[in-house]
Amino acid sequence: MRSWIRRFALASALAAAGLAAAALPAAAQAPALPDCPMLPRDLEVELALNALPTHLRDGATVLVLEGNGFVEAKKGTNAFTCEVTRRNGDIFPVCWDVQGTKVLLPVDLDAAKLRLSGTSNADIEQTIADGYKTGRYKAPERTGVSYMLSPIRYRIDPQGKITATAPLPHTMFYGPGLSDADIGGQRGTVLFMNHVGPDGMIIVPVGASEKAAILAGTRSLTERFEKQIGYTPPAK
Repeated sequence: MRSWIRRFALASALAAAGLAAAALPAAAQAPALPDCPMLPRDLEVELALNALPTHLRDGATVLVLEGNGFVEAKKGTNAFTCEVTRRNGDIFPVCWDVQGTKVLLPVDLDAAKLRLSGTSNADIEQTIADGYKTGRYKAPERTGVSYMLSPIRYRIDPQGKITATAPLPHTMFYGPGLSDADIGGQRGTVLFMNHVGPDGMIIVPVGASEKAAILAGTRSLTERFEKQIGYTPPAK
């Protein structure tokens, strides 16, 4: 009975989010949520694609956030789908392969709809945890890869305080249920787990020379993004 109630509550919340957005005029569908900022479409597309190796960018599908959730801004021809996630105020570009697009991207899409409808981040995370327990969300079924090669990542709390995350361009391999002990991982080394769970990822940072090249090549995009969200880097 309890699991049925949770499934019903999740479905009702998502349906309400969609209905609420549909009832608003287009100009009113971008709520003032500091931790879920809207971006100019061209900037968001460029930022989303920044997660991928350059040779994959032209063929990738890109989703952008509008007032009622993510929409397709660019139809791709390869296996990858890119977005700028805002889940729980953690803002960064990420690109999913076919498997990630199938089972992990929907979590971000639902989280965005719920946040735009006014659901708190804490309630969203609980809803997602319950969704994994009830089977609404599923762990990856096979090995796959996602890219987070962009150094751009910021945390914005519900009051609008912005914190820059230290750049860590990396590739991710799906590792549902694995721990650092399982893979010999340790944060700050050649690989480690982001966390233990059905959506756990094996994080493989790029090398020092690759990181330096990525930082140099992304400087202008970083400055434009920081200006857009109103972030001023601390004086050195």
